[in-house]
Amino acid sequence: MRSNFDFKTKNQLNENVRRLREIQRNCKKRQEEKQEPVKVLWKSEKYSCVESKIKQDIEKPVSSRPSSANFLRAHSRAGPPVKLESRPVTPDITNKTSVPPASTAQNVTLIRHNWDFIKVNGINAKKASLNRPHSLTALDDSKKRQEDLLNNYHFGEVPSYLQKRKQEWRHEEDQRIANTPDPSMPPGHRQLPENERKETLELLLAKQKDVVTQIQKLPIGADTIRVKQQRQSLEKQLTEVEEAIKIFSRPKVFVRVES
Repeated sequence: MRSNFDFKTKNQLNENVRRLREIQRNCKKRQEEKQEPVKVLWKSEKYSCVESKIKQDIEKPVSSRPSSANFLRAHSRAGPPVKLESRPVTPDITNKTSVPPASTAQNVTLIRHNWDFIKVNGINAKKASLNRPHSLTALDDSKKRQEDLLNNYHFGEVPSYLQKRKQEWRHEEDQRIANTPDPSMPPGHRQLPENERKETLELLLAKQKDVVTQIQKLPIGADTIRVKQQRQSLEKQLTEVEEAIKIFSRPKVFVRVES
């Protein structure tokens, strides 16, 4: 069953444009109706005959610019412009030119040099220096220094700084041992230095020899009181000297510290 309605095609784009223009005309018409008339500015009748200063300045004829207008202007003190006259340049026939005339071109012979450009370029390439960045140059210098150190290094030898350090350690150990108190030393005493012990021992030996010489010089058959007292005194000194020799003959001698 067919319907009796006839469908007509309609251009929607033109219809939308028409509708928008109609809306714009209505908006413009409403704005014109709302707009108030422009009010005329109030002007006093007292100054109605006075002309405007701006109008006088506009109608004033243009005068030439004063000299102060060119102050600090570029080329203001350079003077009037100079007009250069262009003159035709005539060739000077009298002056001799370095180029021979064209008439002598028939006698010119071309000299050809058989250059081996490949060989010349190869020699120049060998002599040319390669521009490298500073970082690569510094790296090459560092590698070269390391190679020189390795080549000059004597393997199997103790370095000098280690030998010096060993000597310092030995000296510090000797100082520590010398300053360490002897456990066998009694309190309130000190150990006599070796040089003082030897000097004292030599003095005691000389004293012993002197006392023995004095005892031998005494008369043998004399039994007087004076001779007996002198003999007893010398024997007592000899006994003391021998005891002191025994003490100072030891490797360590301790003496009391005077407080």
